Amino acid sequence: FNAQLSYDEGKNFGVAANVAYEIVKGLKVTAEVDYLHVGEDTVTNWTGADKRNSIGGVLRFQRSF
Repeated sequence: FNAQLSYDEGKNFGVAANVAYEIVKGLKVTAEVDYLHVGEDTVTNWTGADKRNSIGGVLRFQRSF
């Protein structure tokens, strides 16, 4: 399990959390969930999110030989 929190002077808040699970030897799946709250509208939004609160995710499959 891994998590990261961020907050800045523009009242922007972000959370990312993921968990990795090895299904079989050499095959790992990692699921990640991300949340973003945009504080002040004057701050540049580098994520491209067009809502005040956004959620997203990634599902990664990794095979090791």
